[in-house]
Amino acid sequence: MAAPLIWVNGFPGAGKLTVARELGALDESFKIIDNHQLIDPVEARFSRSQPEYQPARKQERQRAFAQWVLSEQHLARTIVFTDFQSTTDGGPEVAQEYEEAARQAGRRFLPVYLSCDPRANLERAQSDERCNGGTTKLTDAAILKSILKREVAFRFEGHPGLDVDTTHKAPAEVAQEILDFSKKHSV
Repeated sequence: MAAPLIWVNGFPGAGKLTVARELGALDESFKIIDNHQLIDPVEARFSRSQPEYQPARKQERQRAFAQWVLSEQHLARTIVFTDFQSTTDGGPEVAQEYEEAARQAGRRFLPVYLSCDPRANLERAQSDERCNGGTTKLTDAAILKSILKREVAFRFEGHPGLDVDTTHKAPAEVAQEILDFSKKHSV
């Protein structure tokens, strides 16, 4: 049986990449694909307001699915995607692309939802590491406050899911919870 696809969804600054890196350290066979590996190449060519932006983002996701999720060469590897999709602005449709890729590959789809206290969220989003990380990660407190106020993170129904509040947990602890969840639901 193919290894699962773990989809980690959470607001910017919730700790998705930090936790995913810890998860990769716990099990080096896991392939970690940070959402900015898929976003930044597109943002280098198009601004979010351009009509080409969303189709290019979809194309980048489909390329990653073909290479890592659907390829027979990687079916034995657990694939972990970090993401932020809300219940608006096409978020459910994008999230369902991950679910569909897992289904096509015969992989178990395991959604993980990371959250944290809004104050911690804002602090993390403005951290030196994030601000100087060389990606297009959101670091503007006003924009993040607006997102936190008006958006709801997308959640799947019909799949076992794991909810983790990362506010007072070390990234390694959260990663271990995800690993345990993955093992429990991979059989």
